[in-house]
Amino acid sequence: MTKILITLLSALMLASCTTREDEFRYKNPITEGLIVGIRDAQIVEDDNGRFYLMGTAHPFWPREGNSPGIRIYSSDSITGWQYEKLLIDRSLLDTCGWYLDRFWAPEIHKINGKYYMLFNSLNESYECSPSRNLKGFVAVSDNILGEYKVMRDGLPLMNGNDLTFFQDDDGRVYAYNNGAKKIQAAEVDMERMELISEPVVCFTTGDSARSDWDHVGIEGAYVIKDKGTYYMFYSSWSRGYEIGYATAASPLGPWQKFEGNPVYGAQNPATCKRYGSVFTGDPNSPWQAVGHNEVFIGPDGRYWLSCHGILKGEGNQPGLVIDPFEIVDGKIVIEGPTATEQVVKYKRKKN
Repeated sequence: MTKILITLLSALMLASCTTREDEFRYKNPITEGLIVGIRDAQIVEDDNGRFYLMGTAHPFWPREGNSPGIRIYSSDSITGWQYEKLLIDRSLLDTCGWYLDRFWAPEIHKINGKYYMLFNSLNESYECSPSRNLKGFVAVSDNILGEYKVMRDGLPLMNGNDLTFFQDDDGRVYAYNNGAKKIQAAEVDMERMELISEPVVCFTTGDSARSDWDHVGIEGAYVIKDKGTYYMFYSSWSRGYEIGYATAASPLGPWQKFEGNPVYGAQNPATCKRYGSVFTGDPNSPWQAVGHNEVFIGPDGRYWLSCHGILKGEGNQPGLVIDPFEIVDGKIVIEGPTATEQVVKYKRKKN
């Protein structure tokens, strides 16, 4: 009897440490644990397998009140989020500094063992503002939850909005952002935290309201590399909020927009009317806007988008939207944005 019990216990212990099939379920939009929604959402995973979420925090617009700063959440499932802290607390900032308001589209990138937090801000005060245009700033920490120190003595790295980094296989780092109807890029000296050269234009908005989905404005660049090809995701609000991408053979281009853009998102008839765009969307879609994405590796080992979406009838209340995608024959293949429960099979180690 003793030998049988020992054998059963050994089998159970072995099974608990092996990899087995499991299920991951999610339903967009994800709002559990979030403080009045989120925009421009980024999900990153730390070295211990815990996921972190950040994005533009409510209040989103000046008419709604002052931004609190930069919030960060954590989760072990990428659905139920737990608020952690403010990485930047507006109430503690110099009221006459370069950055004080909005804190658009913050991101965290781990580069060479350090965590770099990027954010876009301005000072909306007419009395002491050094610049009333959005600019991109960089802060650094040894830990994902900080404390973060803003670099360059509080001066911006780039003019414009939606600053993002990409580190290539050779270790070189490139910065991308948007402004004046263009996406631009430059290589970054990470030691000095300065641009090595003047930014180059990657591409601009489309020309025609009748035929181009991105003719009003483009934003939210995010770059990945797969099998030697660089993919830059970007968004446009010309017809609602939608996502497309461009490809290149090098980080600075030349970039070529995908002819089948957009590949994700939602159109809004009211937005189309406002900007003279042609509505070609699904009238039965539950979404009125889905956009400004980042990319992360999900619990199933695939690429995933993280972005924000607004359901019809929800006003301007944005929630987290996630969906997996694949790259097949050099093209992004994605279904969605989904709004029903999704079941994903994946393998993970059970401890």
